[in-house]
Amino acid sequence: MHAALLGELLRLVPGASADELTFTARLAATEPEAVDALAVFLTRARPEGI
Repeated sequence: MHAALLGELLRLVPGASADELTFTARLAATEPEAVDALAVFLTRARPEGI
């Protein structure tokens, strides 16, 4: 699900910095269940057309 979260973040925030993506990767390693839930939430929250 880590890839799903990164994908959604890049779709919602195309200008995400390497530091922000690194933080996301660290979060995924320490809180995988929370990351799964966040990825699902971001997928549902995605505006139409993005």
